[in-house]
Amino acid sequence: MLVQQKNFFDTYFWFLFLLSLVLLFPSLGKTPLWIYDEVRNAECAREMWERKDWIVPTFNGGLRTLKPPLHYYFMFGGFEMFGITEWGARFFSAIFGVLTILLTYFFVQRYSTKLHALITGYILLASTHFLFQFRMSVPDPYLIFFNTLSLFTVYAYFKEKRFSWLIVAAGAFGLGALAKGPVAIALPGLAIFCWLIWERNLKQLFHWHIIIAIIIALAVALPWYILVDKATNGEWTEGFFFKHNLGRFSEPMEGHGGLFIIVPIFILAGLLPASVFIVESLKGFNKHFKDPFLKLAFCVTIAFVVFYSVSGTKLPNYPMPCYPFIAMLLGYFIQQVLTGNAKTRFYPFILLLIINTALPIGLYFGIKNEIELKGEEPKALLLLILTVGSIASIIIYKRKGFKYAVSSLMIIYTIFNLVFFNYLYPAVYKNNPMSKTIDEVKKYNTVVAYKTFHPSYTYYLPGRVRVFDQVDSLQQFLNNNQAIIITRQSSLQELSLLKLDTVAIHHDLFESSTTSLLTNERK
Repeated sequence: MLVQQKNFFDTYFWFLFLLSLVLLFPSLGKTPLWIYDEVRNAECAREMWERKDWIVPTFNGGLRTLKPPLHYYFMFGGFEMFGITEWGARFFSAIFGVLTILLTYFFVQRYSTKLHALITGYILLASTHFLFQFRMSVPDPYLIFFNTLSLFTVYAYFKEKRFSWLIVAAGAFGLGALAKGPVAIALPGLAIFCWLIWERNLKQLFHWHIIIAIIIALAVALPWYILVDKATNGEWTEGFFFKHNLGRFSEPMEGHGGLFIIVPIFILAGLLPASVFIVESLKGFNKHFKDPFLKLAFCVTIAFVVFYSVSGTKLPNYPMPCYPFIAMLLGYFIQQVLTGNAKTRFYPFILLLIINTALPIGLYFGIKNEIELKGEEPKALLLLILTVGSIASIIIYKRKGFKYAVSSLMIIYTIFNLVFFNYLYPAVYKNNPMSKTIDEVKKYNTVVAYKTFHPSYTYYLPGRVRVFDQVDSLQQFLNNNQAIIITRQSSLQELSLLKLDTVAIHHDLFESSTTSLLTNERK
């Protein structure tokens, strides 16, 4: 597709901009930090911010080697504006969600059509998973944005021969590496390499521009890696690169494994409702994929899907940097159908109905089997919005055709996402043990933990939580201190000889563990 000079700030742009604000920001601080990854990242940022330390990440006072620091830095800004709150931890994640939508719209309308760009943006905004990730205090929003920016600007460089695009791409690669590590360079780089081979244009890599770009990317990313290696005597470097990169790829970690097919399933579920058209969108492959822009999107998709399918550790957020490019492919297909240049069969609507019928049933029994949510089962009925929407789309498809049917699905999912993020999700997750007990915990001057405890408490307490791994050392400490002890029910037998009083016992939401609070303070 040729570069088309267009007015970027058009009606479609403002529609996507306003819709992204409506879907990403309301109730951003309504849900407590309970999910493991969220609270660990937020607490690490908080500790660095309190120490005014830009180099060494720590969680509960101990070195955290899991992630590079870029998202911590943005959370610093959130803390400055909103304090140590949920808003402070999540604000810039939502900002980058908006930026990702607008960035995608800019490049798709530049190299395709405005309608294609609109549909692509709306596919992302209809995705509950996409919105969920950009409402969390995790590194993925930053990785997704900078991966998307690097890939689009590399494409712009090769198509327009403007060195300035490559400079932007180099900076984006470097910042991506500061967000998630070498994967932010390796996977986009693999996709670009495959695309250039497909285009029979690999010789473009052998240009002095590329050398300059590599130097810029390294200049952005390397200084922090060198500084943290020196500050921790190599401990952070070893933990991050060997355990959390090579280790996660070679074998499942923290129980997050599975068959190779699970990654495509993650994507199918994550990009609903548009993802039900994935198979249809690949029809006429040779015809549609003559276009270099679509070829790039396909290469990005395959690179991420294959890499994470063979990886030992598999998580739903891992393939998310390719979401904008899958949305491009889906958006192009939907545009073709809308303009009469392609046809689709009826089965995607039936598939979506099956999925959207199973969802409320699954949530109902999920809530029913969670002891902390007894009586909350009727909330699962809110997912019937999707079921009814699927039925309506089928009726509309039969009566008015594809255009009105797919439009109705997008509207229904938008309504559902508003209900989900502003009511359903906060209503369910407020029942977590930390939220139920944190006010009681704060009444104690001393808070300690025995062995494993839920990390959410750390973010809501003013000081670090000292952790004891042996009963004898805890006993010795309690002989001279009155404290509340946070632990797991599985450790209660070990602590039975200490004659502690039970403060509270609550099951961790949708987990196998149970949080227990004990004290030696006699009231």
